[in-house]
Amino acid sequence: LGVEVRTGGRVTDVRADGVVIGEGENAEMIPARTVLWTAGVRASPLAKALAAATGSSLDRSGRVEVNPDLSLPGHPEIFVLGDMAHYKHQTGEPLPGVAQVAIQQGRYVGGVIRRSLQGKSSSAFHYRDPGSLATVGRGAAVAQIGRLRLSGWGAWQLWLLIHLLYQFDVENRLLVFIQWLWNYTTRGRSALLITQAESRPQVSARLATDTGTWPRI
Repeated sequence: LGVEVRTGGRVTDVRADGVVIGEGENAEMIPARTVLWTAGVRASPLAKALAAATGSSLDRSGRVEVNPDLSLPGHPEIFVLGDMAHYKHQTGEPLPGVAQVAIQQGRYVGGVIRRSLQGKSSSAFHYRDPGSLATVGRGAAVAQIGRLRLSGWGAWQLWLLIHLLYQFDVENRLLVFIQWLWNYTTRGRSALLITQAESRPQVSARLATDTGTWPRI
């Protein structure tokens, strides 16, 4: 798709006319009118509050370190899962912050609670990676499922199929398919850009709760 991927570089300056990589004699200027910067995410502030209340440990991303059954150390009645959980008992590295991890952990914890009420024990949580899919352009995607790697049109069709199958019911699948088909055929693209913060009038609680007057916001 004409994208050049460069790794191992360090951005030292972002200017109006481009980006500077490296310092001193190794500095390189890459002309650019548009610069997109991405970074990692931090866990919900709830994780920090939970760790402070229970004495649990947090990692660099603010995730709570959990036991093999996703409970907090010293608190078997509290479970943490999804993006808030630092679970490294399977591979030594924390699991990725993707939806499949949260879905499988949710099902697992539900089973743990059910078995606990029945007086039964549970084995440690084990994540089963179903693979990764991502769209990278119009009619193009990349897929990695086990040792199978696909790219291009075939991977894009696979991405569409799997996302449709994960919809809750037939009505949702049909609606999503129609929307995708419309956007694909019309090349429609929608985006919301916030370029300047607008000052809005403060609405008092009295006006907001007055049944006879609806404030204009």
